[in-house]
Formats: sequence, structure tokens, C-alpha cells
Amino acid sequence: MKAIALDMDGTILDDDHVISKELITCIDDLQKKGYYIFVATGRTIADVEGVLATELEPDGIAAANGMTAIAKGEVLADEVVDEEILNDLIEENRKHRLYYEIHTKDGERFGFKEDEVFLMEELEGPMPETVKEHEWNSRQKVWESELTVTEDIDLSQVLKVYYFTKDQEKLENWKAALGSKKAPFATSSSSEHNVEVMKEGISKASALELLLDHYDLQPEDLMAIGDGGNDIPMLELAGRPVVMQNAPEELKDQFPEVTDYPNSENGVYMFLKDFTQED
Repeated sequence: MKAIALDMDGTILDDDHVISKELITCIDDLQKKGYYIFVATGRTIADVEGVLATELEPDGIAAANGMTAIAKGEVLADEVVDEEILNDLIEENRKHRLYYEIHTKDGERFGFKEDEVFLMEELEGPMPETVKEHEWNSRQKVWESELTVTEDIDLSQVLKVYYFTKDQEKLENWKAALGSKKAPFATSSSSEHNVEVMKEGISKASALELLLDHYDLQPEDLMAIGDGGNDIPMLELAGRPVVMQNAPEELKDQFPEVTDYPNSENGVYMFLKDFTQED
């Protein structure tokens, strides 16, 4: 292996969205040994920079599920979702009433004022057992301090739209509605309670391919570690795919190399510590 791609939520971050000092040191040591470290996440670049520790300096970032790719400050991909598609999906979701966040290039998150009631409804009450703690914590934090609910939103610079619901059946109905659309867009889910919409043909793998090409590397040189459905493309791309212990069972069945510990117990650090001993 010459490069390692790391998912963030549910992988290098614990359930409070913190990366451990041990893992930061381990990643730094790997980079000093010549390994390239890529962060591959559903978060936007602005969100990544707000969460990652300042001591961590990845060689590349695949953000917004592949909509953005950056290698040491050099922009390799910078995509947006078509406005016509966005307007159609916003109207369609008013029939389904899922919580949503419209993510823009400048790192802002928006929702329309007329949708405020059903946005709130999805986040009220106790956390359902099937919802991952880190995802629930994120939604509460975003609603309290990061989501701007407004009458008018500029849809020309949208990276993705994130949809969430406590009701798994409701999500499946929404996915079916998305699947019936003929418009060119891609969808991705990191859990059984969310789905995201991006530009057609985009995934973490498409952004990682740009990063690999930038550094003159091949997919077989890449190790990838993730925990959710939106990690499947990059795991399929990688020469050595690794799944977190806290990942769904179907993901573990598809990719049999699994970390011994979950994200809440510093699982990536423990795995990479053993990996460095193999090296």
C-alpha cells in the first residue's frame, strides 16, 4: 500500500466528532514514512476544515461524496448540482416531508422557511435505536446552530442535498421517489436513515481516482477504511478495503477485512497501529 483513504464520521471521528491525538500522531508517522493520506467524506470542504484537527494535514481530500477533490490546495474537482434538479426535488420532498440540508460551496447549510415545521418534526423526541449516535448528534447540532432557515436560497452553488428521517420506511419511499426521476443525479447513503443527492457520476471513488492520478498511484496501491454505504465505491476501488467494526453487517459481508474496534473505541488508530507493525 502507498496511500490510505479514510472516511470521517463513524470512522476516524468518534461519536462526538473528535479525532484522537493517538490517531493524529499515527497518521503523521505514516506520512513521514511516505504514505499518502486522503480524507474521503460526505462533509463539504468547509465542514472538513471545521472538524479536522489543525495538526492533521492530509495529502488530499475527497469531500461532499466526491463533488470536491483537493490535493494540497490544488483543486482537482469542483462540481455543483443542477438548479432545475434541485427545484424539482425540493417540491417533491414537500410530499414526503423529510428533514433536509442544502449544502453550498461556501460551507453553509440551508432549509426553506416553508418547510420548517417538518424539519423540526424529524428531530423531535428521543433518538431511535436504529439511528447512529454520531448522526443524531450531528443533526441536533446543525439544527441548533448551523442550519439557516430562510425564504430565499441561492441554488446555483449547491454541492449536495442531505435528507434524513427517523422512519426507515419513509426513507425507502423517498429513495423510490428519487429512483423514479429521470433527471441526471447520483444518490448515496451513509446510513439506513439518510440519503444524499449529488451530480451524476460522482462518488468518493471518482474523487479518489483524481487524487491517485495526481500522485501517479494506482487503485491497487490504495487502502480505504469506511463504515457506510457511501463508502462502497471507494472500498470497491481500493486494493485493500477495510470496514469498521461499527459498520452494518451487510458491509462486513461484502468486505471481510474488519477493524477489531469501532470508531467509539479508536478503531482506526488500533488498526493502523497494527498495520505499521506489518510494514
